[in-house]
Parts: sequence; C-alpha cells; structure tokens
Amino acid sequence: MHSFEQASNFAIYGLNQTDIRIDSEHKEKAFERLQKEIVVGATHDAGERYDVPKCHPETRKAVLSNIMSWVSNDNEATRVMWLYGPAGAGKSAIAQTTAEECHNEGKLAASFFFSRFGAGRNVKTGLVATIAFQICVSVPAMKESIIKNIEKNPNIFNANIRTQMQALIVEPFKVVDSELSTNPIPRLVIIDGLDECQNRKDQAEIIEAIAKSFSVMNNCSLRFLLVSRPEVEIRRAFNTDSIASSCTRVALDDTFDPDKDIALYLRSHFQALKREHMLGSMLPTSWPSDNSVDEIVWKSSGQFIYASIICDVILAND
Repeated sequence: MHSFEQASNFAIYGLNQTDIRIDSEHKEKAFERLQKEIVVGATHDAGERYDVPKCHPETRKAVLSNIMSWVSNDNEATRVMWLYGPAGAGKSAIAQTTAEECHNEGKLAASFFFSRFGAGRNVKTGLVATIAFQICVSVPAMKESIIKNIEKNPNIFNANIRTQMQALIVEPFKVVDSELSTNPIPRLVIIDGLDECQNRKDQAEIIEAIAKSFSVMNNCSLRFLLVSRPEVEIRRAFNTDSIASSCTRVALDDTFDPDKDIALYLRSHFQALKREHMLGSMLPTSWPSDNSVDEIVWKSSGQFIYASIICDVILAND
C-alpha cells in the first residue's frame, strides 16, 4: 500500500505555494533594497552624464589597446589596473571609451564614475551597491547569490567597503566564475575619478578593499580598472607592499605620445568647423597652418583639456 493512498489535506513542507511565495517576496524585497542604495547617475550610460568626454576616433589607440589586452588576457596575473595622470590628461575620456567598447563586446560588468559635484557621486556610500546592481544585470547568474547575501545581512549597506565587497561581489563571483569557467562572462569593473571621492581616507579604503579582496582569488577573471589623479593618499595606498605587487600601473605620460593625438584631434575639429560653419567655405584651404596647430599642441603640454577648450572657444564664436 502506498504511503499517500487516501491521504488528504497535507503539505510537503518547503514545496507548498505559501512558502514559495514568501521566499519570492523576500527576494524581491532584497532586490528592491539594493535598488534603493544605488547611485543612478554614476554609470557609464547614465542620462545624467549625457555628452560625456570620449576619445576622438584614431586617438589614444596605444593606451586603449593596452587596457583591452589586459582585460582580455586570461593569463594576466594582476586583477587591478591603475590608470593615472594629471588633470586634463584625458583620463575620463579613456575610461568612458573603454566602458563603451567593453559594453559593446560583452565584457563590461559594471562602472562607477565619481564626480566632485554629482549627487551621490562624490562619496563612497553607494559604490558597491551600484556595482552589485549592474552585475545582477550583466551577469544574471550572480543575482541569486547577491540577493541571498543581502537577505542574510540586511544591514550590509552600512558595513565597511571591504565587507560589502566580499558579500556582494567577491563571494557571488567566486561561485559563478567556477560554474561558468568555460563561457566568457563580463569581467571588467571601471571606477573613474577616484580622486573626486571627497574623503581621502575613503579613497584609500576603496583601493585597499578591492586590491586585497581579489589578491587572494586565484584564477579569478574579474578585473578592476581604477582611474584617478596621482593624489597623495591614492599614491600612498597603491605603493603599499601588499597592493603594489598585485596591480598594473599605466601612467598617462609621454610614453603614449599625447602630442600626436592632440594634433590629430585639433585638425579633425578644425576640418569639421570648415565643413559645418556657414562661413567655413571662406576659410583658406591652408587654415589652420601647421605652425598654428603645432603652437596649440606645444601649449597643451600633453593635456587634452587645453586643446578641447580652444576648439570650444572657436566654435562658440560663430
């Protein structure tokens, strides 16, 4: 005789509809909590960041190639790259262009663009939540693990950065990375403008949390690209023994021949002005002269922002 023969009004605990519904509601609430913690204007494609600086076509090829090779190299030992340079060197344009290229190629896991004057974008508070939320979308297999950890610790968003990083990024990624090792998954997280995070100690905390969390993960495919000016606290954090050995550094200096790229940028913009301005046809074919372009390049001193301002001023005077 079968055990359930003539049985009625019973439930198999863990499988009844009420338990399933409650479990689903808990997950929805955890995900909603995550959504409330994110900084919506910080991502590479946020509407708040409309018309952001990007690398002009045919410029910055060497540094972009350097970054993309590091992202794609499965045998690369370092998980963190620090791209640094002075104000106006074009760091954010490189970060934005990298984000868009990686997004188009299915390699971008998440991005966060700090801004000194952006609401929520000048503090560390929503950093990890914003990255975790994007990962739920870009790597759907990680969503369940991320949500579970929020359910386990509803106060996780008030924890320090390293604790948040462990619970919402590192642990979920370790599970998924092993399961999906044969299939490429989005692997790059970009954090731009770290020096625009108001609290200098928070800048160092972010660097330390990322570098130390991933230094102990063998064969991890996740990569972090950190972009900033070489400010004192940031430089000091990257120079500590435990972090220096696990990071790749890329300095935006003369190694990448910025003068050549600035000259190309200027000539392209001036040619566009001649084509599009109502009086452009009246300009001589030799305008601007090579000497004029060379003088602007020299005065730029490797800073794209100087050349950009020159072009904006000329375009504004129509």
